[in-house]
Amino acid sequence: MFASDVDPLAPALFQADDALHIPATADPGYLAGLLDAVGRHAIRLIVPTIDTDLPVLAANRAAIEAVGCRLAVSRVEFVAITLDKRAAGDAFRDAGIAVPRSWSIPVERPNELPDRVFVKPRRGSASLDTYEVDRGDLSGVLARVPDPIVQEVLTGPEITIDALLDLHGRPIHYVPRRRIRTLGGESIQGVTLAHDPSLEAWIEGVLDHCSIMGAAGPLTLQAFLTPSGPVLSEINPRFGGGFPLALAAGASYPDWLLDMVDDIEVVPRLRAYESGLYMTRYYVEQFTRTLRW
Repeated sequence: MFASDVDPLAPALFQADDALHIPATADPGYLAGLLDAVGRHAIRLIVPTIDTDLPVLAANRAAIEAVGCRLAVSRVEFVAITLDKRAAGDAFRDAGIAVPRSWSIPVERPNELPDRVFVKPRRGSASLDTYEVDRGDLSGVLARVPDPIVQEVLTGPEITIDALLDLHGRPIHYVPRRRIRTLGGESIQGVTLAHDPSLEAWIEGVLDHCSIMGAAGPLTLQAFLTPSGPVLSEINPRFGGGFPLALAAGASYPDWLLDMVDDIEVVPRLRAYESGLYMTRYYVEQFTRTLRW
């Protein structure tokens, strides 16, 4: 297993079998560097873990597959929609899935806004630049948020669903979990949810729509369990930071992805996860006298 990161002290580089120094995604030499590394090391599968990699990889799928490597990445259209929170909300609302009410800036009819609102970047991640504020304080917050959108504040428990579709878009598995505690937008404590047929049916319906829209590989869904039912708040077409809990609960996604690359059929295992499993995390130190680069 190879790992790559622009930071030579990224901890994952020291956990992998070897580290690859590839230009940053925005660098003009990124694709050439990636293809060179894939060819030299006979890499057969790429699994990105940050949003900025997704559009570039999806757009260059043909070039990457031409050198014998597969991508655990959704199609270009699905990546574009899900990285734009306003577009994603509109698309899933049109599919009949409940999403938060949203307003673009400038708000055309401010009187429609509820007393409390949630402000976040239209294209953001890791919970950066997000605020819950009173409507009267909205103007002061908007100036601090890049390309903001405004949403209603949802009530009820917030949950995360780690999911996997095969490389053709067929839903294979999912694990719903509740984030008990987060740090910097990442789950550091959580628990898998009890089996609930109505919630599981809702999750499967959402995944079916994702498949139709071009999803493939790993997905991370966010939702609120409101008094009127589940409301989908966000989808990230990649692994989420809290995935180790799902892995421990039966989501053997790394193994299944490797099976897919080997053309071994991976049968759907919907609703097959361990409920009531808790996770808590802590820092682990890595020591080195030599930087990776």
